[in-house]
Amino acid sequence: YQRRVHGALLAAAASALAVPHEMISYAGSKVFRVVPRSQYELDALLALRNTSTVALGLDWWRYPAAVGHEVDLRVNPKMLSTIENFFSRVGLSAAVLIEDVQAAIDVQMKGAALTSDPNAFDFSQYHTVEDINTWVQTLPREFPGLVTVSQVATSYEKRPLYLAKISSGKGGSNKPAFWIDGGIHAREWIAPATVIYILNQFLTEYNTDPVTTRLLDSIDLYVLPVFNPDGYAFTWTNDRMWRKTRSKTGHVCIGVDPNRNWDFHWDDGGSSTNPCDDAYCGPKAFSEIEVSTVAAYIRSQPAIDGYINFHSYGQLWMSPWGYTGTDPKDFSTQNELSKEATTALAAVHGMQYQYGTIYNVIYPASGSSVDWTYGVSNVTFSYGVELRDTGRYGFLLPADQII
Repeated sequence: YQRRVHGALLAAAASALAVPHEMISYAGSKVFRVVPRSQYELDALLALRNTSTVALGLDWWRYPAAVGHEVDLRVNPKMLSTIENFFSRVGLSAAVLIEDVQAAIDVQMKGAALTSDPNAFDFSQYHTVEDINTWVQTLPREFPGLVTVSQVATSYEKRPLYLAKISSGKGGSNKPAFWIDGGIHAREWIAPATVIYILNQFLTEYNTDPVTTRLLDSIDLYVLPVFNPDGYAFTWTNDRMWRKTRSKTGHVCIGVDPNRNWDFHWDDGGSSTNPCDDAYCGPKAFSEIEVSTVAAYIRSQPAIDGYINFHSYGQLWMSPWGYTGTDPKDFSTQNELSKEATTALAAVHGMQYQYGTIYNVIYPASGSSVDWTYGVSNVTFSYGVELRDTGRYGFLLPADQII
Protein backbone atom coordinates (compact mmCIF):
# COMPACT_ATOMS: atom_id res chain seq x y z
CA TYR A 1 0.00 0.00 0.00
CA GLN A 2 2.67 2.49 1.03
CA ARG A 3 4.89 1.59 -1.96
CA ARG A 4 1.99 2.26 -4.37
CA VAL A 5 1.23 5.62 -2.78
CA HIS A 6 4.90 6.51 -2.67
CA GLY A 7 5.36 5.86 -6.38
CA ALA A 8 2.20 7.66 -7.40
CA LEU A 9 3.16 10.85 -5.60
CA LEU A 10 6.82 11.33 -6.51
CA ALA A 11 5.96 13.95 -9.12
CA ALA A 12 3.81 15.86 -6.65
CA ALA A 13 6.60 15.70 -4.08
CA ALA A 14 9.12 17.15 -6.53
CA SER A 15 6.80 20.07 -7.14
CA ALA A 16 6.30 20.60 -3.41
CA LEU A 17 10.05 20.75 -2.85
CA ALA A 18 10.58 23.65 -5.22
CA VAL A 19 11.81 26.84 -3.58
CA PRO A 20 8.78 29.10 -3.11
CA HIS A 21 8.75 32.70 -4.31
CA GLU A 22 5.75 33.85 -2.33
CA MET A 23 4.06 32.97 0.93
CA ILE A 24 2.80 29.40 0.84
CA SER A 25 -0.90 29.01 1.54
CA TYR A 26 -2.07 26.25 3.86
CA ALA A 27 -5.74 26.74 3.06
CA GLY A 28 -7.58 23.47 3.63
CA SER A 29 -4.69 21.79 5.47
CA LYS A 30 -5.73 20.05 8.67
CA VAL A 31 -3.87 18.95 11.79
CA PHE A 32 -4.91 15.55 13.12
CA ARG A 33 -4.16 13.93 16.46
CA VAL A 34 -4.04 10.17 16.89
CA VAL A 35 -2.93 8.09 19.85
CA PRO A 36 -1.56 4.62 19.07
CA ARG A 37 -3.06 2.13 21.53
CA SER A 38 -1.09 -0.92 20.41
CA GLN A 39 2.33 -1.78 19.02
CA TYR A 40 0.66 -2.52 15.69
CA GLU A 41 -0.76 1.01 15.48
CA LEU A 42 2.57 2.54 16.54
CA ASP A 43 4.48 0.48 13.98
CA ALA A 44 2.07 1.59 11.26
CA LEU A 45 2.64 5.25 12.15
CA LEU A 46 6.41 4.76 12.27
CA ALA A 47 6.30 3.11 8.85
CA LEU A 48 4.31 6.03 7.48
CA ARG A 49 6.77 8.46 9.07
CA ASN A 50 9.85 6.66 7.77
CA THR A 51 8.74 5.77 4.25
CA SER A 52 6.14 8.26 3.06
CA THR A 53 6.67 11.62 4.78
CA VAL A 54 8.27 13.34 1.80
CA ALA A 55 6.20 11.63 -0.88
CA LEU A 56 2.92 12.49 0.86
CA GLY A 57 4.01 15.94 1.97
CA LEU A 58 3.32 15.10 5.61
CA ASP A 59 4.29 17.48 8.40
CA TRP A 60 4.69 15.76 11.77
CA TRP A 61 4.04 18.23 14.55
CA ARG A 62 4.56 15.52 17.17
CA TYR A 63 6.36 12.39 16.03
CA PRO A 64 5.22 8.83 16.76
CA ALA A 65 7.31 7.61 19.67
CA ALA A 66 5.53 5.18 21.99
CA VAL A 67 2.22 3.47 22.60
CA GLY A 68 -0.08 5.93 24.35
CA HIS A 69 1.84 9.02 23.19
CA GLU A 70 -0.04 11.63 21.17
CA VAL A 71 0.91 12.04 17.50
CA ASP A 72 0.03 15.26 15.66
CA LEU A 73 0.16 15.43 11.89
CA ARG A 74 -0.52 18.21 9.40
CA VAL A 75 -1.97 16.98 6.11
CA ASN A 76 -2.35 18.91 2.87
CA PRO A 77 -5.81 19.01 1.23
CA LYS A 78 -4.90 16.65 -1.61
CA MET A 79 -3.72 14.00 0.84
CA LEU A 80 -6.65 14.16 3.27
CA SER A 81 -8.53 11.17 1.88
CA THR A 82 -5.32 9.12 1.66
CA ILE A 83 -4.42 9.74 5.30
CA GLU A 84 -7.97 9.35 6.55
CA ASN A 85 -8.12 5.99 4.76
CA PHE A 86 -4.80 5.06 6.36
CA PHE A 87 -6.16 5.89 9.83
CA SER A 88 -9.27 3.82 9.14
CA ARG A 89 -7.34 0.86 7.79
CA VAL A 90 -4.99 0.79 10.79
CA GLY A 91 -7.83 1.35 13.28
CA LEU A 92 -6.66 4.74 14.55
CA SER A 93 -9.23 7.18 15.84
CA ALA A 94 -8.30 10.67 14.59
CA ALA A 95 -9.33 13.98 16.12
CA VAL A 96 -9.01 17.23 14.18
CA LEU A 97 -6.98 19.78 16.17
CA ILE A 98 -6.93 22.50 13.50
CA GLU A 99 -9.62 22.51 10.84
CA ASP A 100 -7.87 24.98 8.54
CA VAL A 101 -4.19 25.75 9.11
CA GLN A 102 -4.23 28.89 6.97
CA ALA A 103 -7.06 30.34 9.02
CA ALA A 104 -4.99 29.75 12.17
CA ILE A 105 -1.98 31.40 10.51
CA ASP A 106 -4.11 34.40 9.60
CA VAL A 107 -5.23 34.79 13.21
CA GLN A 108 -1.65 34.59 14.45
CA MET A 109 -0.47 37.14 11.89
CA LYS A 110 -2.97 39.63 13.33
CA GLY A 111 -0.64 39.61 16.33
CA ALA A 112 2.37 40.68 14.28
CA ALA A 113 3.89 43.98 15.35
CA LEU A 114 2.62 46.98 13.38
CA THR A 115 5.69 49.10 14.05
CA SER A 116 9.43 48.44 13.94
CA ASP A 117 10.16 51.30 16.33
CA PRO A 118 12.31 49.80 19.16
CA ASN A 119 11.00 52.51 21.49
CA ALA A 120 7.47 51.16 21.03
CA PHE A 121 8.40 47.47 21.25
CA ASP A 122 5.32 45.49 22.27
CA PHE A 123 6.01 42.17 24.00
CA SER A 124 2.44 41.04 23.45
CA GLN A 125 3.05 40.87 19.69
CA TYR A 126 5.22 38.75 17.40
CA HIS A 127 8.23 40.43 15.81
CA THR A 128 10.47 39.84 12.82
CA VAL A 129 14.11 38.97 13.39
CA GLU A 130 15.09 42.40 12.12
CA ASP A 131 12.89 44.13 14.70
CA ILE A 132 14.12 41.84 17.49
CA ASN A 133 17.74 42.56 16.58
CA THR A 134 17.11 46.31 16.47
CA TRP A 135 15.51 46.19 19.91
CA VAL A 136 18.29 44.06 21.40
CA GLN A 137 20.91 46.54 20.17
CA THR A 138 19.20 49.36 22.10
CA LEU A 139 19.55 47.59 25.44
CA PRO A 140 23.08 48.68 26.43
CA ARG A 141 22.03 52.33 26.00
CA GLU A 142 18.82 51.82 27.96
CA PHE A 143 20.44 49.76 30.74
CA PRO A 144 24.07 50.96 30.90
CA GLY A 145 26.35 48.89 33.08
CA LEU A 146 23.84 46.05 33.32
CA VAL A 147 23.75 44.50 29.86
CA THR A 148 26.16 44.10 26.96
CA VAL A 149 25.32 42.88 23.46
CA SER A 150 27.68 41.06 21.12
CA GLN A 151 27.38 39.25 17.82
CA VAL A 152 28.09 35.67 18.81
CA ALA A 153 27.71 34.23 15.30
CA THR A 154 26.77 34.92 11.70
CA SER A 155 24.18 32.75 10.00
CA TYR A 156 24.47 30.95 6.67
CA GLU A 157 22.63 33.84 5.00
CA LYS A 158 24.83 36.36 6.85
CA ARG A 159 22.36 37.45 9.49
CA PRO A 160 23.77 38.33 12.92
CA LEU A 161 23.05 36.26 16.02
CA TYR A 162 23.00 38.77 18.86
CA LEU A 163 23.72 37.63 22.40
CA ALA A 164 22.77 39.73 25.40
CA LYS A 165 24.71 39.26 28.63
CA ILE A 166 23.25 40.58 31.86
CA SER A 167 25.82 41.10 34.59
CA SER A 168 25.23 43.35 37.57
CA GLY A 169 28.93 43.58 38.37
CA LYS A 170 28.28 42.21 41.84
CA GLY A 171 28.95 38.78 43.27
CA GLY A 172 32.63 38.50 42.42
CA SER A 173 34.49 37.24 39.39
CA ASN A 174 33.52 33.57 39.79
CA LYS A 175 29.77 33.95 39.47
CA PRO A 176 27.96 31.05 37.80
CA ALA A 177 26.10 31.81 34.59
CA PHE A 178 22.87 30.67 32.96
CA TRP A 179 22.10 30.54 29.23
CA ILE A 180 18.69 30.69 27.56
CA ASP A 181 17.87 30.69 23.85
CA GLY A 182 14.86 30.41 21.58
CA GLY A 183 13.95 29.97 17.95
CA ILE A 184 16.25 27.08 17.09
CA HIS A 185 13.24 25.68 15.21
CA ALA A 186 12.06 28.46 12.94
CA ARG A 187 8.29 28.01 13.09
CA GLU A 188 8.09 28.02 16.89
CA TRP A 189 7.37 31.73 17.16
CA ILE A 190 6.40 31.66 20.82
CA ALA A 191 9.98 30.69 21.75
CA PRO A 192 11.71 33.95 20.66
CA ALA A 193 8.72 35.92 21.95
CA THR A 194 9.10 34.29 25.36
CA VAL A 195 12.87 34.76 25.46
CA ILE A 196 12.73 38.49 24.70
CA TYR A 197 9.97 38.91 27.28
CA ILE A 198 12.15 37.18 29.89
CA LEU A 199 15.12 39.33 28.90
CA ASN A 200 13.09 42.51 29.29
CA GLN A 201 11.67 41.42 32.65
CA PHE A 202 15.11 40.78 34.10
CA LEU A 203 16.38 44.16 32.91
CA THR A 204 13.42 46.25 34.00
CA GLU A 205 13.01 44.53 37.37
CA TYR A 206 16.66 44.76 38.45
CA ASN A 207 16.91 47.17 41.41
CA THR A 208 13.11 47.34 41.63
CA ASP A 209 12.17 43.74 42.41
CA PRO A 210 14.17 42.21 45.29
CA VAL A 211 13.97 38.63 43.97
CA THR A 212 15.25 39.61 40.52
CA THR A 213 17.95 41.78 42.05
CA ARG A 214 19.23 39.01 44.32
CA LEU A 215 19.23 36.57 41.43
CA LEU A 216 21.19 38.81 39.05
CA ASP A 217 23.64 39.68 41.80
CA SER A 218 24.25 35.93 42.16
CA ILE A 219 24.48 34.85 38.50
CA ASP A 220 25.20 36.21 35.05
CA LEU A 221 22.63 35.59 32.34
CA TYR A 222 23.24 34.95 28.63
CA VAL A 223 20.26 35.38 26.31
CA LEU A 224 20.16 34.45 22.61
CA PRO A 225 16.67 35.43 21.36
CA VAL A 226 16.80 33.97 17.83
CA PHE A 227 19.09 30.97 17.33
CA ASN A 228 18.00 30.25 13.73
CA PRO A 229 17.51 33.69 12.15
CA ASP A 230 17.46 32.50 8.52
CA GLY A 231 14.74 29.97 9.13
CA TYR A 232 12.79 32.37 11.33
CA ALA A 233 12.94 35.10 8.67
CA PHE A 234 11.73 32.57 6.08
CA THR A 235 8.63 31.84 8.18
CA TRP A 236 7.68 35.50 7.84
CA THR A 237 8.27 35.83 4.10
CA ASN A 238 7.79 32.44 2.43
CA ASP A 239 6.64 29.49 4.53
CA ARG A 240 5.09 29.86 7.98
CA MET A 241 5.66 26.14 8.65
CA TRP A 242 9.42 26.12 7.92
CA ARG A 243 11.45 24.41 10.70
CA LYS A 244 15.08 24.03 9.59
CA THR A 245 18.00 26.30 8.76
CA ARG A 246 18.35 27.61 5.20
CA SER A 247 21.75 26.15 4.31
CA LYS A 248 22.39 24.41 1.01
CA THR A 249 23.78 20.94 1.54
CA GLY A 250 24.20 19.84 -2.07
CA HIS A 251 20.67 18.50 -2.38
CA VAL A 252 17.49 19.88 -3.92
CA CYS A 253 16.07 20.17 -0.39
CA ILE A 254 17.37 23.03 1.72
CA GLY A 255 18.23 23.21 5.39
CA VAL A 256 19.14 21.11 8.41
CA ASP A 257 17.36 20.59 11.72
CA PRO A 258 19.69 22.60 13.98
CA ASN A 259 18.54 20.65 17.02
CA ARG A 260 19.76 17.37 15.50
CA ASN A 261 23.13 18.76 14.39
CA TRP A 262 25.13 18.94 17.64
CA ASP A 263 28.25 16.83 17.94
CA PHE A 264 27.14 14.46 20.68
CA HIS A 265 25.56 11.14 19.65
CA TRP A 266 24.85 12.78 16.30
CA ASP A 267 22.63 10.66 14.02
CA ASP A 268 22.02 8.18 16.81
CA GLY A 269 18.25 7.82 16.56
CA GLY A 270 15.36 10.26 16.53
CA SER A 271 16.69 12.11 13.48
CA SER A 272 16.75 11.61 9.72
CA THR A 273 19.45 11.30 7.07
CA ASN A 274 16.97 12.37 4.37
CA PRO A 275 17.74 15.99 3.39
CA CYS A 276 14.04 16.53 2.62
CA ASP A 277 12.95 15.53 6.13
CA ASP A 278 12.27 18.18 8.78
CA ALA A 279 14.44 16.23 11.24
CA TYR A 280 17.42 16.01 8.85
CA CYS A 281 20.54 15.88 11.00
CA GLY A 282 22.81 17.32 8.31
CA PRO A 283 25.70 15.89 6.28
CA LYS A 284 27.84 15.86 9.41
CA ALA A 285 27.76 17.02 13.01
CA PHE A 286 28.16 20.79 13.36
CA SER A 287 27.61 21.30 9.65
CA GLU A 288 25.46 24.34 10.51
CA ILE A 289 27.47 27.48 11.16
CA GLU A 290 24.95 28.75 13.70
CA VAL A 291 25.20 25.55 15.76
CA SER A 292 28.97 25.13 15.63
CA THR A 293 29.68 28.78 16.46
CA VAL A 294 27.26 28.97 19.36
CA ALA A 295 28.56 25.66 20.71
CA ALA A 296 32.13 26.95 20.60
CA TYR A 297 31.08 30.06 22.52
CA ILE A 298 29.28 28.07 25.20
CA ARG A 299 32.30 25.79 25.53
CA SER A 300 34.52 28.86 26.05
CA GLN A 301 32.43 29.98 29.05
CA PRO A 302 33.10 27.47 31.85
CA ALA A 303 30.96 29.46 34.27
CA ILE A 304 27.78 28.41 32.45
CA ASP A 305 26.10 25.76 34.57
CA GLY A 306 22.51 26.20 33.48
CA TYR A 307 20.95 26.02 30.01
CA ILE A 308 17.41 26.25 28.63
CA ASN A 309 16.54 25.74 24.98
CA PHE A 310 12.97 27.04 24.45
CA HIS A 311 10.63 25.38 21.96
CA SER A 312 6.95 24.84 21.32
CA TYR A 313 4.62 23.13 21.81
CA GLY A 314 3.40 20.65 24.43
CA GLN A 315 4.02 22.20 27.87
CA LEU A 316 6.98 19.96 28.66
CA TRP A 317 10.07 20.55 30.83
CA MET A 318 12.69 18.07 29.68
CA SER A 319 16.19 17.04 30.76
CA PRO A 320 18.82 14.80 29.12
CA TRP A 321 19.00 12.37 27.50
CA GLY A 322 17.31 12.61 24.14
CA TYR A 323 19.35 9.95 22.37
CA THR A 324 18.65 7.13 24.84
CA GLY A 325 16.01 6.08 27.34
CA THR A 326 18.68 5.40 29.97
CA ASP A 327 18.74 8.09 32.64
CA PRO A 328 21.99 10.07 33.09
CA LYS A 329 23.93 9.97 36.33
CA ASP A 330 22.58 13.36 37.44
CA PHE A 331 18.96 12.56 36.60
CA SER A 332 17.62 12.72 40.14
CA THR A 333 19.11 16.21 40.64
CA GLN A 334 17.93 17.37 37.22
CA ASN A 335 14.48 15.93 37.70
CA GLU A 336 14.06 17.53 41.11
CA LEU A 337 14.71 20.94 39.58
CA SER A 338 12.26 20.09 36.76
CA LYS A 339 9.65 19.36 39.40
CA GLU A 340 10.31 22.67 41.14
CA ALA A 341 10.16 24.58 37.86
CA THR A 342 6.88 23.04 36.73
CA THR A 343 5.35 23.60 40.15
CA ALA A 344 6.33 27.27 39.94
CA LEU A 345 4.86 27.55 36.44
CA ALA A 346 1.57 26.05 37.58
CA ALA A 347 1.40 28.53 40.45
CA VAL A 348 1.36 31.51 38.06
CA HIS A 349 -1.43 30.72 35.57
CA GLY A 350 -2.32 27.13 36.39
CA MET A 351 -0.51 25.78 33.33
CA GLN A 352 0.47 22.15 33.88
CA TYR A 353 3.82 21.00 32.46
CA GLN A 354 4.98 17.39 32.27
CA TYR A 355 8.61 16.72 33.09
CA GLY A 356 11.23 14.02 32.62
CA THR A 357 13.86 13.14 30.03
CA ILE A 358 13.49 14.16 26.39
CA TYR A 359 13.49 10.54 25.26
CA ASN A 360 10.75 9.44 27.64
CA VAL A 361 8.54 12.53 27.71
CA ILE A 362 8.32 13.42 24.04
CA TYR A 363 10.39 11.21 21.67
CA PRO A 364 13.95 10.10 20.88
CA ALA A 365 16.08 12.97 19.57
CA SER A 366 19.83 12.63 19.07
CA GLY A 367 22.24 15.45 18.30
CA SER A 368 20.28 17.95 20.39
CA SER A 369 21.57 21.05 22.14
CA VAL A 370 20.52 19.80 25.57
CA ASP A 371 22.37 16.50 25.22
CA TRP A 372 25.47 18.36 24.02
CA THR A 373 25.51 21.02 26.76
CA TYR A 374 25.22 18.31 29.37
CA GLY A 375 27.30 15.58 27.75
CA VAL A 376 30.13 17.71 26.35
CA SER A 377 30.09 21.09 28.08
CA ASN A 378 29.23 19.61 31.50
CA VAL A 379 26.24 21.87 32.10
CA THR A 380 24.38 19.78 34.66
CA PHE A 381 21.17 21.78 34.57
CA SER A 382 20.42 21.50 30.84
CA TYR A 383 16.78 21.59 29.75
CA GLY A 384 14.59 21.73 26.70
CA VAL A 385 11.27 23.42 27.37
CA GLU A 386 8.24 23.03 25.13
CA LEU A 387 6.04 26.05 25.74
CA ARG A 388 2.29 26.44 25.25
CA ASP A 389 -0.02 25.02 24.21
CA THR A 390 -0.94 21.32 24.20
CA GLY A 391 -2.26 21.22 20.64
CA ARG A 392 -5.28 23.50 20.23
CA TYR A 393 -3.11 25.94 18.28
CA GLY A 394 0.22 24.09 18.19
CA PHE A 395 2.87 26.22 16.50
CA LEU A 396 0.26 28.88 15.72
CA LEU A 397 -0.37 30.22 19.21
CA PRO A 398 -2.24 33.56 18.97
CA ALA A 399 -0.37 36.63 20.14
CA ASP A 400 -2.84 37.24 22.96
CA GLN A 401 -1.34 34.17 24.67
CA ILE A 402 2.30 35.34 24.59
CA ILE A 403 2.10 36.92 28.03
